[in-house]
Amino acid sequence: MSVNQAVRVLFVLVAGWCLNLMSSDTVANSRAQAVQNVRSNPPQSLSLKQREQLRIKTLQRISPSVVCVMAPDGQGGGSGVLISADGYAISNFHVTDGSGPFMKCGLNDGRLYDAVIVGIDPTGDIALIKLTGRDDFPFAIPGNSDQVRAGDEVLALGNPFLLAEDFTPTVTYGIVSGTGRYQYPAGSFLEYTDCIQIDASINPGNSGGPLFDINGNWIGINGRASFEKRGRVNSGAAYAISVRQVLLFLEHLKSGLIVDHGVADFTVETLPNSRVVVSQVSEVSEAWRRGLRPQDELVSFGGRALTSANDFQNILGIFPEATRVPMSWRNRDGLQSCTIRLRPLHAFAKLPATRESRRPSDPNDPESPSDPHAQPKPVVDAPAEIVALYEERDGFTNFHFNKQKSDQVLKPLSRLTADPAATWIFKGTLSALPASKAGSAELVIGQAGAGLSVTADVQPNGDRASAELSRKARDWYQAAAEPVAENEPADFYGLLTASLQLHRFLTQKAAGFDEVVAMGQTIHLPSEQVVDVLLTKDGARTSRWYFQDGQVLPFGVDVVISEGADEARVMFADWNESSDFPAPGRIGVVSAATETVNWLTFTETSLRQLQSKQAALSPDADGIDSRTLISTVVSATVVD
Repeated sequence: MSVNQAVRVLFVLVAGWCLNLMSSDTVANSRAQAVQNVRSNPPQSLSLKQREQLRIKTLQRISPSVVCVMAPDGQGGGSGVLISADGYAISNFHVTDGSGPFMKCGLNDGRLYDAVIVGIDPTGDIALIKLTGRDDFPFAIPGNSDQVRAGDEVLALGNPFLLAEDFTPTVTYGIVSGTGRYQYPAGSFLEYTDCIQIDASINPGNSGGPLFDINGNWIGINGRASFEKRGRVNSGAAYAISVRQVLLFLEHLKSGLIVDHGVADFTVETLPNSRVVVSQVSEVSEAWRRGLRPQDELVSFGGRALTSANDFQNILGIFPEATRVPMSWRNRDGLQSCTIRLRPLHAFAKLPATRESRRPSDPNDPESPSDPHAQPKPVVDAPAEIVALYEERDGFTNFHFNKQKSDQVLKPLSRLTADPAATWIFKGTLSALPASKAGSAELVIGQAGAGLSVTADVQPNGDRASAELSRKARDWYQAAAEPVAENEPADFYGLLTASLQLHRFLTQKAAGFDEVVAMGQTIHLPSEQVVDVLLTKDGARTSRWYFQDGQVLPFGVDVVISEGADEARVMFADWNESSDFPAPGRIGVVSAATETVNWLTFTETSLRQLQSKQAALSPDADGIDSRTLISTVVSATVVD
């Protein structure tokens, strides 16, 4: 995939995520109204009075989506913005982290609503909460923060110093001062990357509130500002987290996770001629296996061209951990490209320490924590319907929402049944293999192991010897108990290990794994599809399952075979649910070196129940070659 393709894909898919947050009718009406306002009233042709009236109408339209976020006792707090009619709202992590799992939220209708924490991103300073009490909340319409430019007019809404007791948001007006800004973290949290700098006043209490463009499109979350040393008074430089970054994390947050950011296994530096070169690369990393070396010039990352190490840090910071991102670099052999999966920055096992342990209390600051030496406040009882929406578990913000997301994937699968003891047999053809013009394949998958037998017609080079050897058979076998990367076929690397995981997943569902966790959404590469992610753990083996919206059976799976080896990256297509077992008509294997897909197309599938376990693929069958093992299964007598 080219850099330009990656950029286009990112723009289109993020826009798609925006639209999925709300009803199509609401989006269409809101966007049509905004477009009509601009088309019928071009800014350059409006009088000052007309511009003022248009701005007032815009504020009347967007203000109902702004939230005042407070602790359960109604004290302190900050701001937020509703993003969907069912009550999901975005705020800052540093606003919500002192409140516990429950909050009170006020809207400009003067009413208070109970809310529960859903997910947090401590590094990026984002929190997702859910308001309850109605299903028709007003919400903001996302814009494209990548199109924001210095000089654009903006509106910042929130509740600075908690001035509005009726929860009507305060509005400040200004321009974009700069884009692509970077603000260093406080410790390892609250890192603002690729953020928008504005001159609209942002003060304590504004944090978590929305930033809108002049047409009322939501383009960011106001979070940090450069304050004078005394009194935390705004100095005219404030920073908003881009809506693009928020949307990339949104489905992870909806899964109740403590969302982590991604890191690469290499570092870069900027040379005086604005070239970005690699300074260090981990020798056990995916980037190293793809050929990246120190002193190579990094040309692009995540679909963006680079001119400095700051560019790299900015684009890296907007992606959640485990995202697979494209990159390109130049070495002495020319321009190279690949994709890599980002490692977690923190790998949170527990909720991070709250702000009480990070900065002292300030009685003049509504976002400040309480004085740790003061008398403790009485515990505020949350309504039972809110308590029912929260489940505590290490490694999660709110496990209740993770179970909801997992069930959305697993429940439709429960109607599909398959016998765990049965062996699956696929027969078909190869789509393409290097140095071959045709071929057939037989794939056998059982509880104890999986085998592949391939017969290919090798292209003769004209002499008699090669013609006699034109048909070539090869066989591979992978044991389920202890898969080894070296046992995978080179042209279909990871097929056998992934097939074993598929057999386990479809026959045993969640019961076949030690852990099943929803992991939000991602852009699957190289297919460029938006997919839901379900992570399963089987001992030390981790698999990431991908599901397209509305599809019951998996779109693909990535499996970690062993530490320091490439993942198995496998795709499934043309599912047949009417056969003896849920069977894909095609299985594709992604080449890590080329990002292309080699497909196996199956023309025949069958299911066999062996008379004895000893006849099954067995890792204990010493002295028997893989083809004999495969043949044993294929020719086994069927049990009636």
